[in-house]
Amino acid sequence: MAKTKDLTQGNVAKLLLFFAFPTLLSNVFQQFYNLADTAIAGHILGDNALVAIGASSTVNSLVLSFAWGLNGGFGIIIAQCFGAKDFKKLKKSVAISLSINVLFSLIVCIFGIFMSRPMLQALNTPAARLNEANSYISVILVFIIVPMLYNLEAVILRSLGDSKTPLYFLIFSSVLNIILDYVLIKFTHMGVKGAAVATVLAQLLSVILCFVVILKNFKIIRLKKNDFHFSASLFKNMMSAGMAMAVMNSIFSIGSIIMQGSINALGEDVIAAHLGSRKVAEMFMQPLVTIGTACSTFVGQNYGALKIGRIKASIKYSTIYSLIWSVFTFFILWFFGGQIARLVTGSASQVVFDNTQMYLRINAPFYFVLGLLFTLRFSIQSVDRKMPPIISSSMELASKIAAAYLFIPLWGYLGACIAEPLSWTLGAIYLLFVFKNEFKRLDGLTEKQKQKENIMGLKL
Repeated sequence: MAKTKDLTQGNVAKLLLFFAFPTLLSNVFQQFYNLADTAIAGHILGDNALVAIGASSTVNSLVLSFAWGLNGGFGIIIAQCFGAKDFKKLKKSVAISLSINVLFSLIVCIFGIFMSRPMLQALNTPAARLNEANSYISVILVFIIVPMLYNLEAVILRSLGDSKTPLYFLIFSSVLNIILDYVLIKFTHMGVKGAAVATVLAQLLSVILCFVVILKNFKIIRLKKNDFHFSASLFKNMMSAGMAMAVMNSIFSIGSIIMQGSINALGEDVIAAHLGSRKVAEMFMQPLVTIGTACSTFVGQNYGALKIGRIKASIKYSTIYSLIWSVFTFFILWFFGGQIARLVTGSASQVVFDNTQMYLRINAPFYFVLGLLFTLRFSIQSVDRKMPPIISSSMELASKIAAAYLFIPLWGYLGACIAEPLSWTLGAIYLLFVFKNEFKRLDGLTEKQKQKENIMGLKL
């Protein structure tokens, strides 16, 4: 039987590592979803399919990053409720999260029906690939409820300290997605649309199975009708946390969309190269995202329990783990990044290979900065600070706008390659200064808690 896990007690370094590892595997298999679509479509259908998927990928990323951010913010509140042992509020938080996810999915579905094609046209999608790109992204948007529900289930369970259950179902659905990708692309003549349909079907089955397991094994979050009764204060708190992280993620993705428009104008080989390099980069980013996410849950539970020393320790160990992974990533991407991208895309174009390798080599030395950025950004959300992550994301937006309208016109694809390391560095420096002041506030909370405990002791 699956169990919740209290992260407010025990060895910080070991707890953080062992909690993060299943989440890491989950994120790696999540990347298999994306890689499967790209790799199988590229190998079977050729570079044209890569262009179609690549041209629409930023739209997909925008919607999903907003959704993941929304649920990530909800997860912070859920983790805080669990850490504080307020189980009534915990159930209401889950109910609100579910309701908002359904509403958001409906809005995106309507948008996908009517606006996907005009948006692709606005992004300078090559006319010859417009129909293919639209067939792919429209399926993703119309059925956005499926990945959103799975992500919500995973976030809830991780907030309760269970990072293994989401992993099991993600492994299952990843394997199923690969099989369906091959079948639908190879034998049904659906083209890139088959890749999107395969992803939706595989995730749907995972959603259903995970829901059954939650009902059976996690009594703490079994919802009843009264759990859905509206609570204005809790709704406000959750929307504040959710929208802060969603806006933070969206700002980053909006920057990517703006930059993608300029990249699309550079030609089909560059579009394919950017898709390949991003897929490889995202795969190696996942451990850094995982460390940041695990730290966020850890910080959320301990902030709810007012254990400030454990918060500081979790940030320290997260930074160390990020450094170790970043050193490994640097050597892999510097020497083998281009070859890995070629394997993923199936493209034989030398232009694609050269641009992919350039992107990965420029980005590789800055992965530790990115890891630090993730840890600080996610952690500060968990201590009820909403604006600093948004400000750091705005810095990333500014750098990508600069890339779209200054760097790329001047230097071509090289301008796109330098935009992200620049944005990571600016954001990390800013958050370091923020956290320096935040630690002072947290120390003040610790002192107040000690004084309260002393007063209670005297009364007894």
